[in-house]
Amino acid sequence: MSLIRSAIDFVSLRPWRWVSLSVVAALSITYLAAILYLVWAYPTITFSPGDETKPIVKMPDDFLFGTATSAHQIEGGNDKNDWAAFEREAGRIKHGDVSGQACDSWNRIDDDIALMQELGANSYRFSIEWSRLEPTDGVWDDAAWNHYAGQLKKLKAHGIAPMVTLLHFTLPHWLAQRGGATAADFPEKFGRFARVAAERLGPDVALWCTINEPNIMMYFGYVTGIFPPGKKSNADAVHAFAGLVRAHAAATVALKQVAPKAKVGAAIHLVDFEPKQRWNLADWGAAHAAASAFNWAFCDSIQSGHIRFNAPGFPSINEPLPACAPVDFIGVNYYRRDLVHFALTTPGLIETGPGPGEQNDLGWEIHPEGLLVLLREVHHRYHVPIYITENGLADAHDTKRAPFLRQHLHALQRAVNEGIPVKGYYHWSLLDNFEWAEGFEPRFGLYKMNYKTLSRTPTAGAEMFKKIARELGTK
Repeated sequence: MSLIRSAIDFVSLRPWRWVSLSVVAALSITYLAAILYLVWAYPTITFSPGDETKPIVKMPDDFLFGTATSAHQIEGGNDKNDWAAFEREAGRIKHGDVSGQACDSWNRIDDDIALMQELGANSYRFSIEWSRLEPTDGVWDDAAWNHYAGQLKKLKAHGIAPMVTLLHFTLPHWLAQRGGATAADFPEKFGRFARVAAERLGPDVALWCTINEPNIMMYFGYVTGIFPPGKKSNADAVHAFAGLVRAHAAATVALKQVAPKAKVGAAIHLVDFEPKQRWNLADWGAAHAAASAFNWAFCDSIQSGHIRFNAPGFPSINEPLPACAPVDFIGVNYYRRDLVHFALTTPGLIETGPGPGEQNDLGWEIHPEGLLVLLREVHHRYHVPIYITENGLADAHDTKRAPFLRQHLHALQRAVNEGIPVKGYYHWSLLDNFEWAEGFEPRFGLYKMNYKTLSRTPTAGAEMFKKIARELGTK
């Protein structure tokens, strides 16, 4: 009788209660449907543990396989840029390190090219130091330009194709004093630098990278403050973002005018942002917001010709971008996956952290599957050729680098087999080097540096690189 009475009571509910139950049911079904769609559309990818033993095959004949460095991190003697001043401020760099002589690669470029030959690399991505080349506004250092011109000739003579980066984090001191990326004339000055670079070096450069990781420059320079200029202002961060977009545009136009046959792109630091709880729609939304602001805002702006940035806690910007040629390629710098959680108590409502997998020495999760995820997304969004412009790990004990290298090359190979136009891979880095705010402690090199003797010793990763180079036919 109690069951019958309960049924009668339920049927006799007032209409508004029926409506409430209907709304709750509809919302529950919609939520469940959304979660099921997201889980289906973005499945978890898992690679086989045995992938590090399989040979790499089926790469395009013109595939570039090389290493990457940046001027300030390896050259030594760079004392005219904003980082040189930043390093002298107490507490800025771990252990109080200063870049100083770094790896002394300015004087040892012949030795480093020999290391590239030993590896079987057929390409080298490096940056030219703006503050060496234009130590004073409008004054060019011919000796520095001749040095880089000679370096390009040497690379060419040894069959190593260069990819030249114009701006890898460091700005001339004279520009930094006027506001750096937020200076009104930053785009103009950078465009002028690009034009002179194309005029002086262009005949030997087929691939130009305008700016390395503008999203990192913005976030670390103006949000966390661990990079120059050391600010913590979301408003200044958006101002810097707009300046970097405009500077890229100015450089692209200048390079195309002087060297129309050259390919021009930018290198973006991409993180595989995934929801911490895959059943939590709020975490999916937080992961999407993190990726939209950090991963895609810069490339969306330069490809659409419209500067757009919109993220929780930041001023928004929506302005036309005058005179910007679309890029010929996207450079992907990939190191890690982050799990994202929607958190009401966190500024910006987003909380991120590493996933449960194995980590490198900096606490970044090693997740080769994320490279495939991001290559698919870059291809879907932009439909241009792609280069892996950086990929590596901090591994002081040299136990993880060899499997890391092969696992990430397998992710790249899967992308190529799916028809994604990945044209090259650059391992970070050729040498251990000055790793910015982390100083000299992290060990990213295929060759281990002794910073006292400046000797270079091959790691297990270098041996794996050689083996893969033979499989690819570059060695």
